[in-house]
Amino acid sequence: MTEVDALGAWVPTETDDIKNSELWSLDMTLTDFILPRIKAFRKMERHGHPVFEKDIKTNSDSFSFDKEREEAEWENILFDIETGFETHKKLAEDGVDSVDTHAEDPWDEEIMRKGLRLFAEHYDRLWN
Repeated sequence: MTEVDALGAWVPTETDDIKNSELWSLDMTLTDFILPRIKAFRKMERHGHPVFEKDIKTNSDSFSFDKEREEAEWENILFDIETGFETHKKLAEDGVDSVDTHAEDPWDEEIMRKGLRLFAEHYDRLWN
């Protein structure tokens, strides 16, 4: 036990409760968890959306943005994220290794990578 542990800062992990089978294909475990939640998030009535800094117009007293354009852009991003996870699931079910992909359709890999990149890029914007 370290001094930090003795002060109570150490918190035991719950890794003992995680099944090894969930870790063998952790990407699929996470996809199976995230995909239905992204789908539900897209369908729910949301009360806001992120404002993208590139679209903010500022002057000395205030800022403005095109609300409809921002909402449409956010919906497109969410669609691409969902499509990326769906494609990842499809490739895995087809037996394609998602790390070293040998997909028959190279667009599948591109769609998957785009969606996963957007998910990572906008992870902190998945709020309502």
